[in-house]
Amino acid sequence: MFQNTIISNEPSIYKFFNQLNFDFYLTNPQLKHLENIINAMISKGFNGKISDIAELAPARHRTSITRFLS
Repeated sequence: MFQNTIISNEPSIYKFFNQLNFDFYLTNPQLKHLENIINAMISKGFNGKISDIAELAPARHRTSITRFLS
């Protein structure tokens, strides 16, 4: 699903978050949500709809993504 994206793998996003010390502020599940949201936004293109992100985020429901963002 993420073959044609700019960021092709999640470890690179995770390393980027570690460089910014996000692991100090967020828990591991929160970091996973953020990684999935970024991958989905990059692969489809973000147009402002959470349902588009929920389609591409693996094993995440739209309401769990909106709860994370609120």
